[in-house]
Amino acid sequence: AGYILIKLQPNDFFYPMAKPDSYVLEHRLVVAKALGRCLHLWEIVHHKGDKYSHNSKEDKQDNRYPENLQLVSDDRHKQISILEQKIDFQAQRITQLEAELALLRSQVEANNARTF
Repeated sequence: AGYILIKLQPNDFFYPMAKPDSYVLEHRLVVAKALGRCLHLWEIVHHKGDKYSHNSKEDKQDNRYPENLQLVSDDRHKQISILEQKIDFQAQRITQLEAELALLRSQVEANNARTF
């Protein structure tokens, strides 16, 4: 779903991170290389979504570390995901309310124009 896969050779230091088909998610490989070690299965690399919309294809392919990637535990990742979902919901609600406000303002202006 938008993530970049990198094929590793068996002699690559980071090959233990690869799936049976020899591919590894690029964002995991970027962080592993930055840390100089293979990541554990339980370590999660989270895309922060600072430059592109959260969970967008662009965000999932923005593998700059540490600008857009952070290493987190599963529990912390769940907390971050819940907060991001709440933020996304509130942003959608703001957009909806702004549209309603614009409509109400135009109706008020139309009513005011008719009364004069």
